[in-house]
Amino acid sequence: MFRTSDGPAALRRRSVNRILVLHGLSSFCYGMVFPFIGIHLAARPGIGTGGVAVYYGVSGLANLAVSLLLASAAVRLPRHALGITGLLLWLSCFLLLTGGDTLAAAAAAAVLGGAGQGCFMAAIIPIVNSLVPPEERRQVFARRYQILNATLAGGSLVAGLFLTVFSREAITWLLLANAVGYLPVAFALGMARRVPEVPDGAEVPEAGAIGAAPTADGAPAPLGIGLLVRASLGAALFQFGAYAVGFSQFEATAPLVADRLMDTGIGWISVMLTLNVVSIVAFQRPVTRLLEKRPEEHGLRIAVALWAAALVAAGVTAFGPEPVRLGGLLAYAVLFGLGECAYSCSFHPWLISKVPDRELTRASALCNSMMGVGMFFGPSLGVLLIGARHAAWVWLPLAALCGLVALTTLRRRTRTAAAVPVSEPVPVA
Repeated sequence: MFRTSDGPAALRRRSVNRILVLHGLSSFCYGMVFPFIGIHLAARPGIGTGGVAVYYGVSGLANLAVSLLLASAAVRLPRHALGITGLLLWLSCFLLLTGGDTLAAAAAAAVLGGAGQGCFMAAIIPIVNSLVPPEERRQVFARRYQILNATLAGGSLVAGLFLTVFSREAITWLLLANAVGYLPVAFALGMARRVPEVPDGAEVPEAGAIGAAPTADGAPAPLGIGLLVRASLGAALFQFGAYAVGFSQFEATAPLVADRLMDTGIGWISVMLTLNVVSIVAFQRPVTRLLEKRPEEHGLRIAVALWAAALVAAGVTAFGPEPVRLGGLLAYAVLFGLGECAYSCSFHPWLISKVPDRELTRASALCNSMMGVGMFFGPSLGVLLIGARHAAWVWLPLAALCGLVALTTLRRRTRTAAAVPVSEPVPVA
């Protein structure tokens, strides 16, 4: 229950903190299972290695389909209900994985998981935004990213220690723990429905942002899909590029390059991933403080520049002896982490500035769909570059592609902005 003496700002702050902490708990639980989902599925006689590809492919398609439905407004749910629905779908996915022994069960779990991701990712940003005044937005989104990275890494570490003591059959218990971990977040979102949101008029959209003309009764009309795409096109394209050239390459391509083309061994790959998380946790706050007075586009360009510098460092050192190659790989991990710090405090505030608040769920869904496409396309690009048989010819072309990602941050004045008045943000229940 809320104390009657609490003002709206205090209630919002407490609600945001509750969401971030419990979201971090769910991230810790997910960290315990995400490295082992493929191992678990491949060990099932009725699923096997081929079933792992089916699971991830179907999950990606389900996420994309749900995200596009939400962006098109073919399905409209209040954002809190949408977020809770996504969490319950995720819970159902992992419960099904604990006992599913057939390819059909794996595919069904993938549909639930992909749909859950599409719903939750479209809802969480508008929910947090509705509770945060504009001047605190960057700090809150940066703190969210910092918490999620730290807890994900912590969960993976705990699970690794757990599985060294118990057999691989214990992965089932980790899947169950992860499923239960979504319930506290659902509780936090349910509680947030009762919290007064940031008042209308707390923010004026940037010049050139698209609003919707009012209807006959004075209520703002929803944006058509064409106007929505035009308003959030830069953000959606950046999200595609960031995941196709940045995140997917770090998560999928970099370990393959290190193992197959640089002969580093599994241990150094673990060091690289750990160093990346440590750099995010250590530098997130200073980077956020450095960028908070600058335009969001500036922060995103710095993020892309740091990613390009990381790739160049890895590419140039790939021509050297083994200690130099290892140094370049670790420099890549640190520089990429610094770029993530700039990304995390800039991207979502940038997206929020592009559209009225009532359309933020749809815009988030559109960006989430492009994120999914980027994660699908990125590893394929990495595998194609690995065919060149030298690490430098993987890293350096990716560095060049970062320039195309940076182009998506150029400020655009929408042609229809003068003809279509910007309406006040209207909170959605």
